[in-house]
Amino acid sequence: MRNGILILFLSAWSFSSSSQTSICGTENEGSPVNLSAPSGQVFISVTFASYGTPNGSCGSFTIGGCHAANSKSVVESLLVGKNSASIMADNATFGDPCPGTVKRLYIEAVYSTPLPLKLISFSGTNLTTENLLYWETSNETNTKEFIIERSNDGNRFYAIGTLPSLNRPGNNHYSYSDTLQQVSVQFYRLKLADIDRTFTYSSVIKLGHSSDAKFNVFPNPVLNSVTIEGLQNKGSIEITDLLGRRMQKLHIIAQTQTVNMERYSPGIYIIKCSYGNIMLFKKIIKE
Repeated sequence: MRNGILILFLSAWSFSSSSQTSICGTENEGSPVNLSAPSGQVFISVTFASYGTPNGSCGSFTIGGCHAANSKSVVESLLVGKNSASIMADNATFGDPCPGTVKRLYIEAVYSTPLPLKLISFSGTNLTTENLLYWETSNETNTKEFIIERSNDGNRFYAIGTLPSLNRPGNNHYSYSDTLQQVSVQFYRLKLADIDRTFTYSSVIKLGHSSDAKFNVFPNPVLNSVTIEGLQNKGSIEITDLLGRRMQKLHIIAQTQTVNMERYSPGIYIIKCSYGNIMLFKKIIKE
């Protein structure tokens, strides 16, 4: 070690700050920049990336007169969330920002021990013929997939489906539709599997068949407005998307009401009618 800089191989350096560490790599056109984090750690961000004629040294790289505008986004897609990556410094990877110029690739990235995945919410809705599950997460830097598990008794669970993780920063939303078997109650949980093969479980949710009370919606699919009939007094109407996000809420004022959905984006929505502890659901398609 010399002056706080550790020479990893030929043209790569690293330096630490708190629990995060920056690492740099440089290579001329035609060669790969190889970046690796210690075992158990992953790359969480890219501080600098330029394919062209960048200048400077690790920690103070600058963009030169030739620069591929997609440099950072390409490197992020190949590196973030991984323990190591080999990124070719060539036109096939980044395009050619300046034909006839000999180019090079400079990268500065940050790795750290990944934060544990945070499951913000996990809930579901019974739609008579199916159960709709939805959940929200954050800190997806080391997450591989979500395995949906179902049980008839709340004790013995078995997998019924898998969704790959978006594995990106910020909050992420998911939904899964399960066609019901002929049982009155189903239990669900999520198995949150990481890239390093570790996993955790969510809490268990219980979904039962809806009340015999009914309401109708038409037309379905809907283009502009939907009519809801068979409503009862002293209740509310709520429309959500498949991720459980509320789009609109109205008080029930008549047995038949019309709801304007003209500004909704095309897709599938859930109409929920609530009467105290009784909640009824219908799925509707917006064209």
